[in-house]
Parts: sequence; structure tokens; C-alpha cells
Amino acid sequence: MTVVRVLRDPAKVAEATRARVRGVLSETGYTPDLIARGLASSRSGLVAAVIPVLTNSLIAEIMQGLTDALAPAGLHLLIGASGFSAAEEEVLVRAFLSRRVDALYLTGMIHTAGTIRMLKQAGIPVVEGGNLGGNAIDMVVGYCNSEAARAVTRYLVRQRYRSIGYIGAHPADNDRARDRRRGFEEALKAAHRHVDPRLCIETTLDLEAGASAMATLLTRRAGLRAVFCSADALAVGALYECQRRGLRVPDDVAIAGFDDIPIAAQIVPALTTLRVPRYEIGHRAGTMIRDRLEGRPVARRIVDTRYELVPRDSA
Repeated sequence: MTVVRVLRDPAKVAEATRARVRGVLSETGYTPDLIARGLASSRSGLVAAVIPVLTNSLIAEIMQGLTDALAPAGLHLLIGASGFSAAEEEVLVRAFLSRRVDALYLTGMIHTAGTIRMLKQAGIPVVEGGNLGGNAIDMVVGYCNSEAARAVTRYLVRQRYRSIGYIGAHPADNDRARDRRRGFEEALKAAHRHVDPRLCIETTLDLEAGASAMATLLTRRAGLRAVFCSADALAVGALYECQRRGLRVPDDVAIAGFDDIPIAAQIVPALTTLRVPRYEIGHRAGTMIRDRLEGRPVARRIVDTRYELVPRDSA
């Protein structure tokens, strides 16, 4: 019982006793059987997050906010990467539920029918993060990606750039990419501009892809005046490609991005972009999960974190 108290509520055990117990735990390499404890308490102390990839710094900020909100409640985070595949997300959700996680964070709002069915049956807190719209499984924290993309595109239109291209991520199983492309097209149509599908390229999310897509756009339209990139990584790659070709940004071609990653303010010219509160998304999601698990009411199930347009020198 003393060992259990040291593990669960160390403040109730004398300091000297705590030191002796921890010494023995260290020597023996003992770890508590959380599965057995979970069977007894119906709680595992684990929260799982399914994210698209592990290499994206934007997602890392969301996960840090989520972790920081969960930690005070003694909740620990498990992470799985779906590779932007709804089918793989279903595999991960099944695996996490089999390990009796207490709650789940999912990226976006596109899921298989099997995933939704499992989560409804599990009855645990679920937060979908990063987008608004569609039918929520439980709770949602994010912003409207189509509205945000319209804001960037309207800015380019107001700057009187005529021929405007688009470089974005593949939309398959990615509602954020899908909605950003839709917002771009809606803003052009509202301004009575023609949407030229030859000037819209969807690709992978990295610098090289942005540079390659920019090269393609410049080949397709000699008079291209501006490009909206649905992610800053793509925008930075596009900007470097323009510079390699001797094109001045924004005098010859203007470039706008989306996300406001740290490099956006440091490159020359600094990148016009849209700032997203990534850490806040994760922290709000974690707070909602913690409140639900601790029996407190969640004031709002749908939280709009909004965004901010950040005009800089590139457009």
C-alpha cells in the first residue's frame, strides 16, 4: 500500500519513505501495471491523438498545447500518424481504443464511417481539431479554413494583382486543404475573376514541392502576377524558385502563404501570410478533454479560434 501511495499520491507519504520506495523502484526497474489499474478504475490516464504526419512543425505546436493542458490532470499523450489517410486513422483509433484511452484528439473532420461508429460506441470525449464545418462527433476546436483562404485571396485581389495562381496540398482525406482551395476559388468568383484550373496545382507539403509547382505555373502563364500558397512551406519554396529565376518578389510575382511559421518573418522578402493560433488549438482541446473527464461542464462544444492576416513584403 505504501508503494501505491507513493505512485498515486506521493504528498501523503513522508519524504524519507518516498525516497526509500523510489530507490527500490529504480533498482528493480518496476513500472506499474496501468492496464490492471485501468480495469479497476475504468481510467487509463492516457489520451491519444491522431495526426497526419510527425514531421510538421505546425502539428508539433498543437501537440505541445494539448500536452500542456493535459499534464496538470496527470494525463499522458499517445500519438499516431495517419499519413493523411482516413483508413489509416481508423486503424489507429481502433488500436488506441483497445488500449482503453480516456479520450481522443483527431485532426480535421473527415473520418471513415467505421471510425465514427467506434467513437460513438466508446462514449469517450473526442475533439476534432483544425477546422470548422460538417457534423461534429463530439467537440471541435479550430477555424474555418475556407473563410481564411478567402481572406488571403481577397487581399491579393485588393492589391490589384490580376492573374492569380494557387499552390495547395492534396485534398484527399484532408478537409483543410479541400476548404482552402474552395475558399480561394470562391473569393476569385466573388471578385468576378476567372478561375483557371491550369493555374491551380495540388502537391505534397514541402519546400521542394512548392518550388516545383511555382516553376510549372511560370511555364503555364508568362503573365502570372500573384500566387496564393495554402501552406507557408509551399510559399517559401515558391519564393526561392522565383529568386533562382531572377524574378523580383513582389514586383514581378507576389506570393502569399498560410500558417505564419517562424521562417515566414525571416526570409527576404518577408512572407505575407495568415496566422493560425496553433498552440491555442491544442491547449483548448486539452482543456475541454480534461474538464469532461473531471466531470465539469464544457461551456462550448464548438470553439472558433479565428485567425489573423499578416501582410508583409512578399505581397
